[in-house]
Amino acid sequence: MDSDLCLQLRAALLRHQIPLEPVQAQISSQQHHSLFDRSRLDYLTRILEENDEELQLPQQQQTSYQVLLRELTECLSPNSCASSSLSMDTASPPHFPSRTSTVSFHSLLMDCARAVAANNSTKVHELVREIRTLASPQSRPVEKAALYFTNALVARLAGCGARMYAAMRQDVTTIQSISIRMNLPSLRATERFANQMILDACRGAKRVHIVDYGILYGDQWPSLIKALSERAEGPPLLKITGIDFPSLVNLEKTGNRLVDYAKSCGMHLEFHSIATAAWESAQPRYHLFSELLFVNCQLRMRHIREDGIIDSPRKLFLEKILSFKPVMFFQSVVHADIGSPFFIHRFDGAWRSFLARLESFEETMKLELIDQSQLDFMDKFIEKCAMGAIACDGQNRVERISSYKTWDRLARKGQFGQLPVSKRALEMVMSVWSGHENFTYGMDENWLLLGWKDVVLNALSVWEPIEKLPRFKHQ
Repeated sequence: MDSDLCLQLRAALLRHQIPLEPVQAQISSQQHHSLFDRSRLDYLTRILEENDEELQLPQQQQTSYQVLLRELTECLSPNSCASSSLSMDTASPPHFPSRTSTVSFHSLLMDCARAVAANNSTKVHELVREIRTLASPQSRPVEKAALYFTNALVARLAGCGARMYAAMRQDVTTIQSISIRMNLPSLRATERFANQMILDACRGAKRVHIVDYGILYGDQWPSLIKALSERAEGPPLLKITGIDFPSLVNLEKTGNRLVDYAKSCGMHLEFHSIATAAWESAQPRYHLFSELLFVNCQLRMRHIREDGIIDSPRKLFLEKILSFKPVMFFQSVVHADIGSPFFIHRFDGAWRSFLARLESFEETMKLELIDQSQLDFMDKFIEKCAMGAIACDGQNRVERISSYKTWDRLARKGQFGQLPVSKRALEMVMSVWSGHENFTYGMDENWLLLGWKDVVLNALSVWEPIEKLPRFKHQ
C-alpha cells in the first residue's frame, strides 16, 4: 500500500477515535504534591541519599552523542568537510526566505522523511539546513521536536541509528532517572491505578504474590506495602518477583531496598529477582492454589519485540502470563501509532505522539511538579525515543510502541478477558492526572485513556484469564 494512502487512512481513523475530555478536578500544585504518597517519596529519597558511585555515573562510558552527531552531519554534507552546512555548530546559518511563526515543521519533516526514504541525499541536505535554521533547542516544544526528528532522519540516512541510540541510552545517570520518577504524573497515575485495584482485590488474603515485569527501582511498591501493613486484619505474607533487563538495573539492590522498607513497616517481604531481556521466557516460582497472584507491567511492554508469527515474543509473553492464572494482569501501555512497517506512516505517528509528550512535560514543569533539570532530562528521553523509533530497524529497534488497540487484540486473542476499572482506582488516577485543561482522559470499553489535548499518551487496563481458576479460600 502506498505510504501516502496510509496517511490518508490514518487521518480518517483519527476522526473516529475515542474523544478525550478535560479532567474535571483542577487542583493546585501544592495539593498535587500533597497527594503523592509519602512512603513512595521517602523510598526514592533514601535511594538518592545512598553514597553509591553507580548513581553518579552513566551506566557505561560511551562516545558523547553530540560528538557522534557532529561527526555524522559533517560526513553527510555534500562537501564532506568540517565546515558543513549541516553542522549544528554553524556560527552563521544560511539564510532562507522568512516564514511566519506558524511555520509547518510537520510539513518540512514529512518532506524530509520522504527524501530519506527515497535516498535523495541532496534534498535531505537542503531540508535539514532549513529546519535547523528555523528551530531552536531552547524554544517551543515543536521546535525541539523538529530538531530531534531531524537528527533521527540524518542518522537513518547514514545507517548509524543503532550507534546513535546506544550512545544516547547510556548518556544518563541513575540519579537522573530516579529523580524524575518522584513527581511525573504519567508514572504516578499508572502506579496508583494498579496499587488501588490490588489493595481492593486482596482484602482478607493471607498470601499475596506480585510478579512485576520492568520493576526497575521498585518504587511502585512502598505505598502498597505501607497500605497492606496497616490492614485491620493484619498484613499478608507478601512476595514480589522483580523482572528486568540486567543492563538497566541491579535487581539485587532493588530487592534489598524493598525488603528493608517492608521491615520498617513491620512486614515480611520475600523478594525474587529474574534478570533477563527475554521476558517471554522468564519463569517465576509461584504456588497456584495458595497465593493470590497479580502480574504487573507498567509502560514497559513497548520493549517486547513483535517479530515473528508463530514464536512472536509478544505472543509468547502473553501465553506465559496466562499460564500463571493470575487474579489480575495489569497492562498499562505507552500508546502511539508507530507500529506500521511503512516508514512514512511510522514517522508521522511518532511526530504526533512525541510532540504531545514534549508539550505535556513543559506544562508539568509550569505546575511545579518537575524542575528545569528534570524537564531537560525528559526532553533527552524523547530525543532518544525518536532516534530509536525513526533511525533504527529490525533487531536494532528497541522502541516498539504500539497502539493500545494492538495490545487489546493480542490480549483477547491470548484468552484474556478485560475487567472494569473500579471507581476508586479512577479517582486515584484523576487525583494526579489534572491541573491543566489540556490533561485529558477517556474510556474505550474498559481501557482508561490518558491524553494531552486530543492525543492519547498512555492507556491503562486490567485483565483476567477467561478460564478462571476454581474458587479457593485465602490461606
